[in-house]
Order: sequence, then C-alpha cells, then structure tokens
Amino acid sequence: MLWSAAAVPAVSVATVRTELPRDFDAVRVLLSLSFRREAEARLVDRLRAAGKLSVALVAEDKERILGHIVFSKNVVSVEGVPANLLVLAPIAVMPAFQRLGIGSALVSSGLERARAQGHAGVLVLGDPGFYARFGFVPAARFGLKSPVSAPAESFMAIELEPGSVAGLSGMVRYGHEYDDLE
Repeated sequence: MLWSAAAVPAVSVATVRTELPRDFDAVRVLLSLSFRREAEARLVDRLRAAGKLSVALVAEDKERILGHIVFSKNVVSVEGVPANLLVLAPIAVMPAFQRLGIGSALVSSGLERARAQGHAGVLVLGDPGFYARFGFVPAARFGLKSPVSAPAESFMAIELEPGSVAGLSGMVRYGHEYDDLE
C-alpha cells in the first residue's frame, strides 16, 4: 500500500522486515520520490534481476512502505582481489517520514542481517555524521579508495567481524549495475 501525501499521521514504530515481491511497486515509488529521479529505482531493479541483493528490507507502518534499504553483493574486487564486502545503497525514507528513526532502524537491521550472513564488511557513500553512529569509519583507514569522485570522509566502511577487512587495500570496483549513477 502506498502512503497518501494528503494525510501523514505520526509513526510511532515502523516494522522492519524483508522486502517481498508485493513491495516492488511501492519501493519504486518510494525511491523515485525520495531521490526525485529514477536512477536509484533502476539500480534496485538491476540488482534484483542480477541476484545481487544480499539484504533488502522495508520499513512499514499500517501496510504503508515508508522506508527501504539494500545491501548488495556488488563489490567485484579491490585491486583485482575478490572481496566479501557489501554495498549499502540505496537507502530511502518517504520525505514526510524522515527524521523519525526509520532510516536508523533500517541500517541497524541490515547490518545485523549482513553480519549473520557472514559478510566481512559493508561500504557506503554517504553522510559521515549519520553513518558513524553505526560504526562506519572512512574507508581510507582500511586503505580502500572510492570508485567514484567523492569526499574521502564520505566513502566509509564497517567491519562486521573484527579484522575481516584487513589486508584489502586499493581501489574498490563495483559491478556494472552502478554504472549510470552520478
């Protein structure tokens, strides 16, 4: 069920759960509204089609999809060495429901699931002030370089198992699904 901009009630607690096929249309709308473009929705579609989604979660309240997050197996390599790293992208919360803790709940739940699946770490390009709360640090501390032009402090990593990212260093290479993002 899509939310209506006409009536935006307060959300006390959104339920975070695994994305289901019935959510795909609502997630597409959410991503398009949140980013004000279609690129992120196309990215999620490509990742699903390629079978690269390791964790895909939605936050819902009263059957309305209010948030979405994806952790994908889209790191091809670091300097040619295969890496067991996930990419956190995109994350979105309906604009009218931002700053209510929904994004934080999605990140926390996603990291727990990624850890349980045995992944070494997660990379993200985003706001250092937000992601540092979850333990993300600049990826440069691990010797990892962003494949896109961005401020160094915005390209971050978290080890899901201590020492699991040690030994990887160099330029990170993502799969082709990310090719048309700016």
